Amino acid sequence: MERAFQELLKRGYKPDLVLFNSMLSMFAKNGMYEKAHEVLNLIGESGLQPDLVTHNSLMDMYARGGECWKAEEILKGLLMSGGKPDLVSYNTVIKGFCRQGLIQEARRILSEMTTRGIQPCIFTYNTFVAGYAAQRMFEEIDEVISVMIQYNCRPNDLTYKIVVDGYCKARKYREAMDFVSKIKEMDRFFDDQSVERLALRIRENLES
Repeated sequence: MERAFQELLKRGYKPDLVLFNSMLSMFAKNGMYEKAHEVLNLIGESGLQPDLVTHNSLMDMYARGGECWKAEEILKGLLMSGGKPDLVSYNTVIKGFCRQGLIQEARRILSEMTTRGIQPCIFTYNTFVAGYAAQRMFEEIDEVISVMIQYNCRPNDLTYKIVVDGYCKARKYREAMDFVSKIKEMDRFFDDQSVERLALRIRENLES
């Protein structure tokens, strides 16, 4: 794709913002900072204005690279320029902070998000569950799941898998089994196949 893009530029083709954003997203997802900034410069040189997709790609690049504070700077810059961040914007920064173990900062961004009228989704909640699991903060995970149920955002299979894996990594196998038993009672959509899949994960961890 990059080669085709360069060929278009050589031929004098003027890419639109959609094409620029596609290239930027590709470079951002692969951590290619210099290439991403080259595209950003080309956007400016072409007289185009970066849009929400552009900003979200930059936030994603920094968040993936562990530079969550830079991701937040992009978010702040978007707000200061009169832009309107969306759920993807906030989820990206939240995930960046959670990956670095900065849960309180992630909670701060969540608070800002909800203050602006944007409600969390299953991805948001699962990000916090993963962040807490990595820090072995299992009581906080219970709180997140309770909030999910309260606001009719049902935990999914990934939610439960993250929690079970977290317990197993902490070698809390009994707690993992207790958790599976608890959600079986709590979640009427949690069927026997789901129970068996999680129980199998626990057994595999015990045997490894």
